[in-house]
Amino acid sequence: MNHNHCKISFFLQFFGCLVLAIWSQVATAQKIENVVIQGNAKFAAGQTIRLIAFDDFVSFRPVVVASDEIDKTGNFKLTYLTREIRLVQITINTSKAEFYVEPEKTYHLTVDMDTQLFQLLDPMEYGGFLQIRNTDTTSKSDINFKINHFEYVMDRLSTYCLTDEPNKVKFDTVAKILDQRFSFRYAPNDFYQSYMYYSYASLERIFIQKNIDSLYRKYLDNEYILYNNPAYMSFFNQFYDNYLYTSSYIQQQDLIDCINEQGNYLSLFNVVGKDPHLVNEKIRELVIIQNSIELYDNKDFNKKNIISILQEIARSTHFTEHQTIALNAIYTIQHLRAGAEVPTPDFRAENGTHFKLDKIKDQWIYIQFFNTACEDCIREMMIIKELHKKYEDKMVFVSVSLDFNLNLFVQFKDYYRQFDWQFAHFNNQFDWLNEMQITTLPDNILIGPDGKLARRYAPDISRDLPLFLLQLFKEEEKPVNPLSPHNKN
Repeated sequence: MNHNHCKISFFLQFFGCLVLAIWSQVATAQKIENVVIQGNAKFAAGQTIRLIAFDDFVSFRPVVVASDEIDKTGNFKLTYLTREIRLVQITINTSKAEFYVEPEKTYHLTVDMDTQLFQLLDPMEYGGFLQIRNTDTTSKSDINFKINHFEYVMDRLSTYCLTDEPNKVKFDTVAKILDQRFSFRYAPNDFYQSYMYYSYASLERIFIQKNIDSLYRKYLDNEYILYNNPAYMSFFNQFYDNYLYTSSYIQQQDLIDCINEQGNYLSLFNVVGKDPHLVNEKIRELVIIQNSIELYDNKDFNKKNIISILQEIARSTHFTEHQTIALNAIYTIQHLRAGAEVPTPDFRAENGTHFKLDKIKDQWIYIQFFNTACEDCIREMMIIKELHKKYEDKMVFVSVSLDFNLNLFVQFKDYYRQFDWQFAHFNNQFDWLNEMQITTLPDNILIGPDGKLARRYAPDISRDLPLFLLQLFKEEEKPVNPLSPHNKN
């Protein structure tokens, strides 16, 4: 046989396979497609409806991806670009509901809610959610219908499985029923199958926690990380929770030395790579990012070096998704801590003029959040009145109304004229409230003279704040001159 002919034949076969592989990847590549969500929310006419997606399911940082003003008849329309099925939140004021969207689909929704719960700052605390109904007659084939149905069955069987003393017999029975009904299988390119598969994985984990090798091989030892599948990422986060610090394969002192002494990502990457459940380099890097958020609050570790390692990952990672996740991890770590930047809101004074916090220079700012229905807030104001008299030259007190109805704030201010410090209305800055994590009343924050956050949760007004301010502003005693004639001693 002609050896040159064999070489050519082999080359053509190899080249043909390569072309087919590339063509297959191109053909199956997911395009970014438009999603349209339109419908009616008559109960919230005139309000802004927002569509929120999560940047990742490690930090869970929310991002507003679309918004629209609901017209006077209740109609709205939102558009969003995505290349895969995504979990989103539909929010109006502080009320929200979760919803899955698929690329290149149009949704026709009816949104409703109890009007009294809708006026609350945190309606979820009282079981208040937006009620979403898909008016599409084909909704049974929709991913939301399928997941909701699966969750209903899963919850009922899980409750049985975990009632009283959980045992293997109960679990095996439930596992058999679930598998017969839903036919669990590993299908990484099928969002719904993966959602069911990894939801079951979380249940299985409860019963075989000690056998993590089995869980790893079955659910994580593969080439795919399903970054945008909530069930996969929930299992992933549970499996690797505080993993680096507690792993039997990683010496704690090696981990501490690596972060504190070297502060080098490559060294850390190599040290934790000794763990057989971190052999996959993509998983290893994601676990380092995830665990960094936990290690930051561990007194054994250098906080500055943890931030430095995350910054290095964001700069040099070979995995596109990890850049965003690492940056979000840094944001999560630093957000709302002392020294953090305070996003500037556009509040309004009672006369409608702009009220900008950043115009208050070189002074401490104490912000109290209230609404006119909060009796505890008004009791706090009685104390603020006295503190304002005492420290008005050193601290600015600002009470910010979170009443959704501006008129209630105006009426309140007119009634309580004895409250003579600065007041403002939050001006429907709902994204700002979310970012500052203000969900209950009364609430407060303390801003330093540098304009940065001093304390997200300021000392309690009725107990700790007076003493805190006394110590904060205590004037240094002047040194005594022993030769002074005024010194009687």
